[in-house]
Formats: sequence, C-alpha cells, structure tokens
Amino acid sequence: MSVADCVLRCLARAASRAELANVMEAITRELGFRHYALVHHDDLSGDPPGRVKLLNYPAAATERIIGQGQWRSDPVMRGCIFAQRAFCWDELPGIIMMDRRDQECFAAGRRLGLKQGITVPYFALGEPVGSCTFAGGGSRTSVRRCLGVAQMVGVFAFQAAKRVIGDPEQIVAARPRLHPRPRDCIVLAGRGMSNKQIARELKITPRTVDGYLTDARRLFNVHDRTELVVSAVLAGEVGLHELKPRQPE
Repeated sequence: MSVADCVLRCLARAASRAELANVMEAITRELGFRHYALVHHDDLSGDPPGRVKLLNYPAAATERIIGQGQWRSDPVMRGCIFAQRAFCWDELPGIIMMDRRDQECFAAGRRLGLKQGITVPYFALGEPVGSCTFAGGGSRTSVRRCLGVAQMVGVFAFQAAKRVIGDPEQIVAARPRLHPRPRDCIVLAGRGMSNKQIARELKITPRTVDGYLTDARRLFNVHDRTELVVSAVLAGEVGLHELKPRQPE
C-alpha cells in the first residue's frame, strides 16, 4: 500500500505535462516496461484542446497511430471498447476478432520494441474512449503480475493527464433533456428504423418524425442519426438496452 500511495501522490502532484511525463517514465520503468501511452482515441494530430496525448512510443509507432490516423483500426484501441478492465495484449484474441492486418500491426509493433503490453481502458461520459498503455515488457509471466497495479495506475494517470491539460470538458454543463416523443423517435432510429417505420410504430406522420429528429439533432449539436443516438446514450437519455430490436412475438 505504501508503494501505491507513493504513486498516487506523485501523480497528484504533477502540475505540468513535463512533470507528468517524468512520473510516467518512472512508473513505466518500475513496472518493467519501456514505453507508455496516455491517449484519447481520437484524431490527435496537432494536439487538439481537451484531448490527452502523452506518450513515449518510438517515433515510427507514433506516426503510424497518430500521424497516419490508424488509431481507428489499431487492435489494442479496438479492444478497449469491449474490455471491462485492464488486459494483457495476448488476451486480445478473446476480446475482439483479429485478422491478418491485426497480426501485421502487432508484428510491426514488436519490431519497434512494443511487445508484451498492458492496456487500461478509460471511459467518461461525453468524451472519446481513452487508455493508459504500458508496452515493451519482459516475459508473459512478469507482465501478468503487473495487471492489477497497472489497472490502478492507469485510471489515476489518465485522470492526472486530464487535469494537467486543463480539460475544458470538466466544466459541468446543463444536460440536454428530451421530451417523450422525440426520445421515442431516437430509440427507434437507434434500432435501425426509417422515418416511415418510426411513424407507423408511433402512429404519427413521417414529417412529424423528421421534425422531432431535426430538433433533437439541434439540441445535441450533432449532424446525423448515428451521432444523435450516441449522444443521447452518453447523456443518459437513452439506455443501450433500449436499442436492441424487439423480437417478434
């Protein structure tokens, strides 16, 4: 516990990117790894405001993931969407379906020293998925021994990174609230229904459905149906369970 307390105090005291980078370097070495990455899974080119981007990956790996925008297809980042906890990279075949491109991605990473890693997913409503990764470890056994510690460190490290960058999304804003009928339209849109199908289901006109969805997009400041459904879920207005198509009786 004294080691954990020390780590958390160091993370809490970090007041700048440079200080946090020094802390992460020390933690990474202590855990037996060479590289770390604290990142939001988003377009990080140009250091966008409010997005975490702190890593010491080899330049070629950083260019591939961030410069070339391959974070969307990166198997480790995809795995974060489905994992419920920190995971070792050799667990990924049990988390996502992996194809030849994923294997090639890992092979390229190994050539750069990114082998035997642990990734800790980070989720917060209203923002992209994030993660804390430790990579370049030793044997599988030694890496697995770090899994619990990495889980704890990863969450607090990501929170520290958000604090250091002065995350504007930490400001509490009024949550959009949906009236019942627009909410029903969003739920049915999330099940893949067209406006005509929604109209038949709710016994209203397609024009009325279009008006409800247009107003809802304006409320959430989004541009299409997919963004609208996701925003309503993240805002807590719609539950994921409601989006499952009903089985015919």
